[in-house]
Amino acid sequence: MSGPRLPGLLLATGQFLPVSDVHRLANTSTLTRLVMNADGEVLDMGRKVRRATAPQRRAILTRYATCMVDGCHLPAHLCQIDHIDNWSDGGATDLDKLGPTCQFHNRDRYRNPDRYRLYRASKNRWAFAYIGPRPSPRFHRRERRPRSAS
Repeated sequence: MSGPRLPGLLLATGQFLPVSDVHRLANTSTLTRLVMNADGEVLDMGRKVRRATAPQRRAILTRYATCMVDGCHLPAHLCQIDHIDNWSDGGATDLDKLGPTCQFHNRDRYRNPDRYRLYRASKNRWAFAYIGPRPSPRFHRRERRPRSAS
């Protein structure tokens, strides 16, 4: 016969931790959320770590063939692993928030975020569309004018 269910946390040891203790621990400790794959390799790191782990990189390289900026054909294995949301803006080092970008697009996207639009390319993939700036008119090809005969 089971007794009344109280709010709290049942530990793996079988011990019950009352909700008051859970609140106390949450207020006085540093909690880190880790998500691991079936082999125990860490895939989500939150904000605790900035760089992608080797298991994260392997998972990313199975999802992407090239840089995640539309039209860039640099192979993903030659790219840097980049945060979807810039690390300096609070981006997390979680598998779902990382992808490959070539060195140029990594730096350009950081320096000029208004030039890129993020969108979900598929369930497990992100992509960036480059939206500007366009070449200035002085670089457009001019029509050749026939030379006047003089």
